[in-house]
Amino acid sequence: MSNDHEPSTGFLPNFCLDSTLLLVVVMAELLAVVLSLSSWPLAPFWRSLALTSLFVQWVALSSVGLLCRLRRPLSSVRPVSAALIAYLVVLLVTLLFSILTAAFLDWYVHPNAIDLHRDLAFVLRNALVSAIMAAVALRYLYLQHAWKRGVEARLDARLHALQARIRPHFLFNSMNTIAALIRGRPDDAEQAVEDLSCMFRSALRDGEWTRLGDEIELARHYLALECLRLGERLDVAWRLDIDTRDEDLPVPALSLQPLVENAVYHGIQAIPAGGCVSIAIARTRDRLRIAVTNPRPAADRQGTHTGQGMALENIRERLELGYRGANMEIRAEPDRFHVELSLPLETTDARTDRR
Repeated sequence: MSNDHEPSTGFLPNFCLDSTLLLVVVMAELLAVVLSLSSWPLAPFWRSLALTSLFVQWVALSSVGLLCRLRRPLSSVRPVSAALIAYLVVLLVTLLFSILTAAFLDWYVHPNAIDLHRDLAFVLRNALVSAIMAAVALRYLYLQHAWKRGVEARLDARLHALQARIRPHFLFNSMNTIAALIRGRPDDAEQAVEDLSCMFRSALRDGEWTRLGDEIELARHYLALECLRLGERLDVAWRLDIDTRDEDLPVPALSLQPLVENAVYHGIQAIPAGGCVSIAIARTRDRLRIAVTNPRPAADRQGTHTGQGMALENIRERLELGYRGANMEIRAEPDRFHVELSLPLETTDARTDRR
């Protein structure tokens, strides 16, 4: 078995993965327990469980082995055809082992009492159980696949909605800031136009993943525009414990900028005296950590802005559903608000080819 990424066929899993093998073994053993309980107390439970487990596991492992060998041919046909082939493989393997088992029992256990009707009933019973279980398993895989596709579609829609949300919000605020700077501070106005252009270029880039360097650049352009609008009320402290090579690490698109926007909009802007937004990005041996901290307004000002937490929940849901081992920690202290993203490097590295 292998952990390598292999071609997938519709809703069928990759039968060459260790995780898939483990799941099949566990499910097969549960089936053996159920079948043994159904024959108890007519037959000793533990003896029945041992024999049933031996038979069921041989069928399960042989079926998985064949489907693993057939993964490339199956990837070239339609999902419905692949599912039908997988169904037939399980049935044929069950019939083969049932016939071999019946022949072995006739030859070794009761050679003088061969009963073809008993053998036929044994084979048909196993085939029927296998047909039902395979159909249930395929139905489950289909429903799981449909649910996952629905989740991915919703997340993709949220990502596009988040991108679209940036456009009018920054367009109006930034254009007003630029208009106010044109006469008195033309150089700052020109720089603001460049920041706005670069920010929209980064924000409107397609894809679920982006480079860490591009995400940092997007946040810098956003903060530059907000510094022009808020003036001395906004202070920014960057702490980047990474090198130039780490800037090529893939990260979820729009993971840093919405955190920074939340910090400014729900923290700094709600405080008359302003404050400092701290952004820390560090790479440890096996993880990439992105932390954003901002001051919290007084309790009577915290409900001023609607929509607080939407970006955080969007990022949290994307991490939980799409990126194994990634997590987001939120700490709300009386005077500070802290959000930290933690991405395993093996997850980000695995996405490099998808950028």
